[in-house]
Amino acid sequence: MRPSQRRASGRRLAALTAGLAVFASVSGCGLLGGSDEDDSGNAQVEKSKVNVSIQGTIDLAAFHLARERGYFSDEGLQVNPIKVDSADKGFNKLNSGEVDIIYSGYTGFFDQQAAGTMDLKLIADASSAAPKSNAVMVPKNSPLEEPKDLEGKTVGVTPEGTLADILTKAWAEANDVDLDKVNWKPGGFSTSQKGLGKDIDAAFFPDPFIAMNQKELGAESRWDPMTGPLKDLPMAGYGTTAEFADENPKTVAAFQRAMVKASNEAETADRTEVIDPLLVEHVGLPEDLAPMTTLLTFESSLDPERIQRVPDLMVDRGALENNIDVKDMIIPPDTGEDDSAK
Repeated sequence: MRPSQRRASGRRLAALTAGLAVFASVSGCGLLGGSDEDDSGNAQVEKSKVNVSIQGTIDLAAFHLARERGYFSDEGLQVNPIKVDSADKGFNKLNSGEVDIIYSGYTGFFDQQAAGTMDLKLIADASSAAPKSNAVMVPKNSPLEEPKDLEGKTVGVTPEGTLADILTKAWAEANDVDLDKVNWKPGGFSTSQKGLGKDIDAAFFPDPFIAMNQKELGAESRWDPMTGPLKDLPMAGYGTTAEFADENPKTVAAFQRAMVKASNEAETADRTEVIDPLLVEHVGLPEDLAPMTTLLTFESSLDPERIQRVPDLMVDRGALENNIDVKDMIIPPDTGEDDSAK
């Protein structure tokens, strides 16, 4: 590889690392609510220019696909992505009116709703866990073979109450691991990556960190935590404030239609031709790393029963004091079908 190529790959990985914070996000501090400058909209929507907070995660491929293929513009929307390096920052921008819609891990939405920072509505699904899309990884030639072997060891997780922390401990407990006998080391994925094989014996990672660790460290994916009670767990979606949804129902419906179309296409698309180029261009993955990642399942249904699993899990793990009824937060996706014709 030429020096210029190495520098380009390094810049991409640095940008990627800064953006991968869905799993590590905690509830954000509230700001005074604000409003964006007036937008007269058009014949299709109340507000045609829409700012969307996004992060550098691979399940945003459907969002980028919708933009590239003109699905938003077909609906009368001019969507402007605002990239942030944590869900906290995205929610702060939503609360202040800097953005209209936010992409976040579902735990972020429920943290905010429980805190009363904002009255939130879920308007589009994004992803659910797929086999091998997350992993508890160990260094090359690690003697750890069974989950019980983690007792007495140091395991890297994200801060307490965040998604990766919740998932790792729920998986470990389901496999009869005594959580009190594990030395949990909270931090970011980069911290776990640097410590793996040194002061960290095992750690939870999502892709693309899985692929990065395999390529750069020779690390091994020892266990898939998204099995058993965590199988197909909803991971992330899109939301807005109840106020924005009430004032801009056509805008929300237009966003929903575009995302449903793009998500369905992303799930069945030729990965090499469609998805991997999006990961390189918009997520910042090097061209040789993108095909090594395991994609999450792209979702479009926004099914309340399915998503209810997330706050239920948060309550069970002590991350939420009181449960949340997901049905009250969901605005069912507008598929563009004429209900009167059914």
